[in-house]
Amino acid sequence: MLAPDRGFSASSVNYGGHLPKDAESFLAAACPIVGSYGAKDIWNRGVAAELETLLTKLKIPHDVKEYADAGHSFLNNQPDAWFRALKIIRICYHEPSARDARRRILWFFKAHLRTV
Repeated sequence: MLAPDRGFSASSVNYGGHLPKDAESFLAAACPIVGSYGAKDIWNRGVAAELETLLTKLKIPHDVKEYADAGHSFLNNQPDAWFRALKIIRICYHEPSARDARRRILWFFKAHLRTV
């Protein structure tokens, strides 16, 4: 579980799957979460909204964003031809979304991670 009492002070999820049926009980004591999703990701449609709604309900600090022009794996800048060929099914790097997501993740971690 992503709970502070288990050593987690913050977490990042990027284009993760749909929430499980027990998500409310699982996330009830979760650490702060930053999430980044691509609106063109055909496998994860609606996940950003689901997560946003649940984290708001549970009063878990969060920053969830869905990028209109991004698909699945938009943070992965793989140079090989195989990965580039996946663009046809909306699995591809999207530089503007990736840049913003990385900025948000760093800011969120800086705000929520404890320093020793």
